[in-house]
Amino acid sequence: MSQANLITRPANKEYAEYYGTYIDRVPDGNIIEQLDSQIAKFRNVLDGIDEDEASVLHEPYTWTIKQVVGHLIDVERVFGYRALRFASGDDRPILGMEQDPWVHNTDYETPTLAELTDELEYSRRANLSFFKRLKPDGWDLKGAADGNEMTVRALAYCLVGHIIHHLEIIKSRVAD
Repeated sequence: MSQANLITRPANKEYAEYYGTYIDRVPDGNIIEQLDSQIAKFRNVLDGIDEDEASVLHEPYTWTIKQVVGHLIDVERVFGYRALRFASGDDRPILGMEQDPWVHNTDYETPTLAELTDELEYSRRANLSFFKRLKPDGWDLKGAADGNEMTVRALAYCLVGHIIHHLEIIKSRVAD
């Protein structure tokens, strides 16, 4: 049995209640495989969206689809950094992430949706490489971000659940 098959779903005490919104969306199964297979899933959804449609603001949402993909990129990087810090034993507190200024102060409209999708994939592949080489006890290490303790395992599940959450919203926006 590979190490990936031994990575269990995080217990509620491994993350702040808010993150259950994402973790609860993750199906049972191998989290490494889910991190990997999710690349094709988000590509499948995003590649089917017209470039003009990706720049439309759909009420009541406050971000375009391109900005949502930018947000996914930002979170992929931030959570990857948190996982790296926590797994290395660096338990110094990390400030939280205020998502709106990140999205509004970064140009996500000039790049094509395909370029943003590539960037999201590159960020995920970097995190996936990190998680694949993580030592077994590294999954249980924890740190604090925005005053909330979280394990490395919970961060991996959040990454998958966060994309599931936003892909569901994107699908509903383009289906209307």
